[in-house]
Amino acid sequence: MKFKKAISLLLVCVMTLSVFSVSAFAVTGEESTYVPDYDRETPVIIVHGMSQNNTYLLDENGEWAKDDKGNYIYGWPLHIELTALLKAVPALLLSIITRQDAGLSDALNKAAHEALYVIEKDNEGNYVNDIDVPCYEMPMSELPASVKEEYYKFLPIQELGELIGEDNVYYFGYDSLGDVVSTADRLYNYIHNVVLPQTGAKQVKICPISLGGTVATYYLNEHPEDYSLIKKMVFVVPAIDGSNIIGDLLTNNLSVYDDDKLYSDILVSILGETPLSYILNMVLRILPSSVLKKALNGLVDGVVEVAAQNTTILWALCPTAYYEEAKAIWLEGDEHAVVREKVDSYMEARANFPDNLAALKASGTELFDVACYDVNLFPLCKDYQTTNADRVIHAASPSMGATFADLGTTLGDDYVAAGTYCSNPEHNHLSPDGVVDATTGLLPCTTWYFKGQAHEMLPDNDVALELAIHAMVDDNIKDVYSNPAYPQFNNGRLTKTTNLYIKTWEDADKSGIPEENKAAVEKAIADVKALDDETIVDIEAWTAAEAALGQALYEAGLIENPEPSKFENALTEIAKKMNMGVNCFYDKINSLKK
Repeated sequence: MKFKKAISLLLVCVMTLSVFSVSAFAVTGEESTYVPDYDRETPVIIVHGMSQNNTYLLDENGEWAKDDKGNYIYGWPLHIELTALLKAVPALLLSIITRQDAGLSDALNKAAHEALYVIEKDNEGNYVNDIDVPCYEMPMSELPASVKEEYYKFLPIQELGELIGEDNVYYFGYDSLGDVVSTADRLYNYIHNVVLPQTGAKQVKICPISLGGTVATYYLNEHPEDYSLIKKMVFVVPAIDGSNIIGDLLTNNLSVYDDDKLYSDILVSILGETPLSYILNMVLRILPSSVLKKALNGLVDGVVEVAAQNTTILWALCPTAYYEEAKAIWLEGDEHAVVREKVDSYMEARANFPDNLAALKASGTELFDVACYDVNLFPLCKDYQTTNADRVIHAASPSMGATFADLGTTLGDDYVAAGTYCSNPEHNHLSPDGVVDATTGLLPCTTWYFKGQAHEMLPDNDVALELAIHAMVDDNIKDVYSNPAYPQFNNGRLTKTTNLYIKTWEDADKSGIPEENKAAVEKAIADVKALDDETIVDIEAWTAAEAALGQALYEAGLIENPEPSKFENALTEIAKKMNMGVNCFYDKINSLKK
């Protein structure tokens, strides 16, 4: 099961898909007198991101198909038929013995097709199998309890319903691996045929999240007549210029083709500093580098062919700078004309996005954005060690063009803000850490930035979600200066682990726990709750408080040790040094060959 989850995570990210203390970000030390003004009349439409709506394979009876164990077979999250990958084992063994590609690359290519059969499409972008994409034409208040619970697991936005009523909250469901053109058309119909008639409202607010940003990009281009209907649009980590991961995937430019990264960094970055990651690095040496790369290329090509080549919404994640090269590789020829025409149309919409956004703003729509930065791209991306990103998307994309220093660097002490979209001398849109110039982004005065925040973990950032919700419903929030509780530059934080710790304590049988341990846990919980109330994040204090709570629960006998043991650390260090030794050996061998 862990192997399947690792493969799933790898493919999800393929297809998408120095910390500072609070003083660095605080804008005021005074008590805020800010008073909110909540709009409880205008309905909100959530346009979710990838992985935030399940899709299902249908059986011959038109019902959701199940596997031999009675589990639903999903289109998304990805269903991976692992037995198909095992069919490549004979070719792998033969390649190891012969030290050459004995059909391994072809076997892995075929295995990718069979493993991902559920999402396979024809050359016109239509599913080969029947897929059901749930989209409920009703507000959150009327959803079946199980569906509402699922949506709130994807996006814990319960506060939105508490503030404006669940009758005014709509969750637009679509296929994360579908057609971007028809999805944008469906959003238009959803607004006009569902939300406006059901609520009687004259306007809507739209919240495009991640992949939802690509849907919104095409919708805005195709339906400018709707601009006056949109009261607010709050983008949350939107993939406006796609993701470099998809660009590298579609141009055969992944990091796995670089020996230095393949044998040293990639698996460690994915699996963490563990003995397993270093051991697997050494295992990769079983095959000659050229054979291994050819095999990986066969696997990657198979994934692209079955999952991406004819999937327009994934093409919408291809950055503009990569598109012409990628199109020449995958979309040439009459057989790809239908998909190519749709993707060309989307790329035109993206090119028009700055003008469309300006026209939308001129129509009276209030525009906001939430972006993250200072996290490595997923390690399959070629430049993951230097590109400033949020792990899934390069940071320039969700920030709509802001300028970022490379990871581990700053823009420089003498850097002067470009002032492209804001030259107001009273504004300062340079981040206190010297990493971000927000003035080159399309919305410099209404874009907030969270440092060190991973894209896929944003639903676990309570401050970012609260900010997005309040920007959506609070009419007194006009820009990044409106409410000092939400400065333009902040630290990211995750509350999931802390919440699990607190629940563990609340559910525990405390009868046998010594009083001193009870007191330690209660104090640690009080400390994290006090920090949890702060919207300006002191990440060092938060990390220390969470660690203290974990340690207190461990000492109370309620959880396993959250920190690696000395033995585990020693084993990791041994495996690391062995891996370095093996790499040095092969480096010398290769240098002698030259």
